[in-house]
Amino acid sequence: MEFMTGVKEKETLELSELLEEGRLGEEVKVNGAVHTIRDMGTVAFVILRKREGLVQCVYEEGSATFDLKEIKEASTLEVEGVLEQNEKAPNGIEIRMKKVKILSQPEDEMMPLAISKWKLNTSLEAKLNYRSISLRNIRERAKFRIQEGLTRAFRDFLYSQEFTEIHTPKIGAKSAEGGANL
Repeated sequence: MEFMTGVKEKETLELSELLEEGRLGEEVKVNGAVHTIRDMGTVAFVILRKREGLVQCVYEEGSATFDLKEIKEASTLEVEGVLEQNEKAPNGIEIRMKKVKILSQPEDEMMPLAISKWKLNTSLEAKLNYRSISLRNIRERAKFRIQEGLTRAFRDFLYSQEFTEIHTPKIGAKSAEGGANL
């Protein structure tokens, strides 16, 4: 009899797992969204965006089983290749691409915001209108990581002082916006 846990074993690695000792030279499989593509002719750098940060993948004509033109920015990919060390790459590692499986592609060619740039040079209104896209920018997301770190520090300090965290119900005297019933 087989015991089912309901959780499927992951086949792909996270950034922290790629940075573990002894992984260099190994065949690895990662997935992520294409943050940017820098095409240099026979060599191209495909930067994948993952939850923990960026991973650089290197495409070389002739050594990969796919064409670079198949990949678009903002696509979601599963990449297989050899993990190598490179001090110039984000986090000091890169993956020499061999195989790619395209998991999803954007419908449009161009994103409404240039999320691969360090700074989003756009208005606050545009950032809020396209919030789900603007939060893909590293700098925009960093603001929330700082907030989360501060909140965690406060919470940890108060726990160490034996405070009890409570969540009280919030009852407002006014109705919700739009006239919806409470």
